[in-house]
Amino acid sequence: MKLPLSRVVAQCIGALALSAVAAFAHAQSFPNKPLNMIVAFPAGGGSDVMGRLVAKGMQETLGQTIIVENVVGVGGSLGVLRASNATPDGYTVLAGSPLELIYTPLGVAAAKNKPEDMKMAALVGHTPIAIAVRKDLPANTLDEFVAFAKKADKPLSFGSTGVGSLYHLMAEKALQNAGAKGLHAPYNGLALYLKDLMGSTIDFAVVPLVGPVLGAAEKGQIKLLAIAANQSLATLPKLPPTKNTKGFEEYQFSIWIGIQVGAKTPDAQTKTIHEAAYKALSNPDTRKTIETAGSVVAEPMTLAQLDAFYKREIASGAAMAKSINLQAQ
Repeated sequence: MKLPLSRVVAQCIGALALSAVAAFAHAQSFPNKPLNMIVAFPAGGGSDVMGRLVAKGMQETLGQTIIVENVVGVGGSLGVLRASNATPDGYTVLAGSPLELIYTPLGVAAAKNKPEDMKMAALVGHTPIAIAVRKDLPANTLDEFVAFAKKADKPLSFGSTGVGSLYHLMAEKALQNAGAKGLHAPYNGLALYLKDLMGSTIDFAVVPLVGPVLGAAEKGQIKLLAIAANQSLATLPKLPPTKNTKGFEEYQFSIWIGIQVGAKTPDAQTKTIHEAAYKALSNPDTRKTIETAGSVVAEPMTLAQLDAFYKREIASGAAMAKSINLQAQ
């Protein structure tokens, strides 16, 4: 029997309505199973420690287990790819930093991820960064370092976590600002080049102000010259900001850790992750643990603010890479 056109239209509208209701119900029930949190670096690093802290708090809000998985390789690219290639339904998140999200694609030819593959759901915190030199280098301030570097009879050697890493680009930028030349020695991690800086094997390095670095400075094994910021830290009031040195007024950087989801993740699921992450960060014990580790907890941001922040970070990274003529290797 042939149905009237009006009835066919009504049935189609009804089917669409049911589909919309089902989709809404699915979004409303998110999450209804465990989530995965990807960390692109080995256990024990900044992303891992802070990611696990936030995951623990998020579990309580979401009512679901969050399984943390360390996916290491290609400067963090493999971890980002695992997260970005997952079904964009909010069940896979990344505890990521600009190192693997932005800088690895700029400096590592083998990296296949792009910054735009992910979007920010929350900003956890920042780790301050400083310029440090070997203990016997004849410079105790950034101004003295600039003067020494200009007159040095050979390029100053420096270490980083790899070609294209934030530490590499920051060191190159420091040399550029100083009008000096350097010799880059890439390492497979902070611990390795910090060891060589302590042993005076390399001349200087850009370092995060975390436990091992602060310990080495306190023991006189390295010298911290300036923090890459526009003001000193309350915890290190005697460490001057780089902006006090001519040519370094805009030399301001930090390593942030955030919670990201795939770029195509629906707004509803992204918002749920966003709210759960900031609820976790409002816990005084969580904040204290993060701050004890040397980081500064970030102030809450809206999803629109996070999107704008991430786009600025991408543009800043690209501009710095261009300014030193970085070539992916």
